Amino acid sequence: MAEKETKASGKALDIDQLMYELGQYRKFHLLNYCLLSAPLLLYCMYWINYVFLAADVPYRCVVPECEAANSTDYNPSWLASALPTGEQEKRCYSRAPLDNHLPCQDGAFTEELRACDHWLYASNDTIVAEFNLACQEWKRTLVGTIHNIGKLVSLPIFGYISDRWGRKWALVLSCTLVGAIGTLKAFSVSYEMYIIVEFLETVASASLVPAAYILAIELVAQDKRVHATTFMGILFVLGGLIFALLAKILPYWRTFILVVYPPSLLFLSYIYLLPESIRWLLSQNRKEEAVEIIMRAAKMNNVTLSEETMMKLKMEENIETTEAKQDLEEEKGLWIQVLHSPIIMKRLAICSWWMITCNFVYYGLAINSVSLAGDKYTNFMLVVSVELIAVISNALVLDRIGRKKTLLVAFTICGISCVALTFLPKSIPWLQILLYLIGKITITQAFYGIYMYISELFPTHARQSLLSFCSMVGRIGSIIAPQMPLMAIYIDWLPSVLSGTTALIAGVLMLTTPETLNTRLPDTISEAEQIAATPSNPTVINKETHHDVTGS
Repeated sequence: MAEKETKASGKALDIDQLMYELGQYRKFHLLNYCLLSAPLLLYCMYWINYVFLAADVPYRCVVPECEAANSTDYNPSWLASALPTGEQEKRCYSRAPLDNHLPCQDGAFTEELRACDHWLYASNDTIVAEFNLACQEWKRTLVGTIHNIGKLVSLPIFGYISDRWGRKWALVLSCTLVGAIGTLKAFSVSYEMYIIVEFLETVASASLVPAAYILAIELVAQDKRVHATTFMGILFVLGGLIFALLAKILPYWRTFILVVYPPSLLFLSYIYLLPESIRWLLSQNRKEEAVEIIMRAAKMNNVTLSEETMMKLKMEENIETTEAKQDLEEEKGLWIQVLHSPIIMKRLAICSWWMITCNFVYYGLAINSVSLAGDKYTNFMLVVSVELIAVISNALVLDRIGRKKTLLVAFTICGISCVALTFLPKSIPWLQILLYLIGKITITQAFYGIYMYISELFPTHARQSLLSFCSMVGRIGSIIAPQMPLMAIYIDWLPSVLSGTTALIAGVLMLTTPETLNTRLPDTISEAEQIAATPSNPTVINKETHHDVTGS
């Protein structure tokens, strides 16, 4: 990849060296990071807002012999006698009266159950009451599944836009579309319309983070990308806290949408405010535009580029057609090697399972946090805020004790915590929440670390494609995760055991792959295979520029 960038931008131009000369975190970089912060913070209002907008609310049957269909008295004195004792049954069934002429009171009802046809809701804040979804739990949880299917569809579309027309255009298009489509969701007149708009909104917004992430990490040299990743993680924590606070202040779903979605339309101004990625421009041989941004950055950062760098920037050597054809043939040959390499194919299967696990457990824990004992907004904020521990710990340990050990411990602790939740008595809610938070911290740590680890297991020319494949397969986990509340209705221990078992299997699979700390990034299939043969022989880390973790 770095080699292609060199061909496209001049024979010996070292882009990492150029980034070092421009400075790492100076005025130009800080300004762009501030610009990127805004869409990321707003994205946190969209990425999982169905946990509140489609949240369950208390409801019960309307007893026609005792009250009108539009009654507002949720707890009349005779209610306990009119409804069955089971938690789910009392929501969907009522008891028949002994005599329609008798007043509604204790003892005036039979044991015969009849299905409800009208319901009374304790709150109208979510779509459950708005679209009368009582006793149709599958419709409520389907919102989250449709949301994540939209992400799956979005990846190849906006990935192509990003590579073909640029990172900035992918970001601007995603931001403005989600603002327009998401606002339309507030005017939904039926459940079916809401579901359709939810899908379209997610298709528009799902690639906002990859586009912003690429722009962020391509601003700095390779050795600072962990810092860029940490910066993104901190923003997600902050955005999640703001999301929960806004949801608490604006509990009615239509009001929430009308407040948080329209501001995204303002990101249309980023066409003029946000510069395109220098790396991408050089890789596309658009040198004049790249040089203009480089000069602007150097002036803003008050740095002077070396004469050697200036000379290389002025070179007008384009990629020859024959060289491009040769690169294409090499890439085709490499894919044949991938398919014929048992080691690489085995890693592809294992890495796909890791991504399924991370998506399934991460989103599952976030969704179920609102059903824990206590205030659902506070619980969500707790679950989000502990991600900060995971982000900081990864920054401290990944380059010290290694990727494999860090991820192995994270998956194992997460698995044990989730399984242990099943055996906890409900009379100790604080212990339940503690284990829940431990599970969330460790799966977040695994999620953030797994992208870096996977990118180091695959060869350069196939790394982006293979990582993207793993990420797309991993969406299976996020599609299933919203159904966990539905599973709990029928088997209350199933979500926790399923999450824990999945994480433990991921930990066991971690034992079958090599450590990549201090090993050279492989450029070829044979070099990638040799990581397994000599995992303990440290070499100088390749300074190759790679932006593969953005395949998600």
